[in-house]
Amino acid sequence: MVDSSLGDRIVILGRGGVGDTSAAALLTDLTGRPLIAIDKHFWPVDHRPHPAPHWAKVQDAIASNPQWIMDADLGPFDIAEPKLGHPDEVWVLDYSPIRSLLRALRYPSERRDVRVWVFRWRREYLTEALAKIESVAPEVKVRVFTNPGQLATAIAELPRTNRVADPAR
Repeated sequence: MVDSSLGDRIVILGRGGVGDTSAAALLTDLTGRPLIAIDKHFWPVDHRPHPAPHWAKVQDAIASNPQWIMDADLGPFDIAEPKLGHPDEVWVLDYSPIRSLLRALRYPSERRDVRVWVFRWRREYLTEALAKIESVAPEVKVRVFTNPGQLATAIAELPRTNRVADPAR
C-alpha cells in the first residue's frame, strides 16, 4: 500500500515543461493550501537571477507560512540553505527529457541557458539536489514520479483529510 499521508509543506521539482506548475496548482486546489510559484519571486523584470544572499532572505520570507505547495525548481540557481523553505516533502517529476524539450521548443523567446538546463536537469541538477536534501534534511520525504500516471495515482490516493471540502456539496 502506498503511503498517502501528506506533509504540510510540499516542494514540487521538475525540469521545465513537465507540468510541475500544473501539478502544484492541482495540489493547491485539492488541499486549499497557498501556492508559492518561486519563478515569480526569483526572476526580476530584467530576467537576471537574484544574488544568493538576497535570494535566501526572500525565500525565507515567502516560505514562512506553516502550510504551502511550492512550485520551485530553479536548477542551477538554487541555493542549499534555506532549501526551498524547509519542506516536509519534495515531489520530483522526473519525466522524459524529450517531453520537456518538445514543450520548451514552444517558447522561442526562452533563454538558451534555460533550454540547456532542461536537457541536463536530471544528470547535473537533480542528483545534486537530492543528495543535498538527504545530507541536510534526511527527514524530508521524497517522492519521485517518472510519468504523469504515477502522479495522478498519488493525488487520487490522498486521504480525504488532506482535501478541501467540495463546495458543490
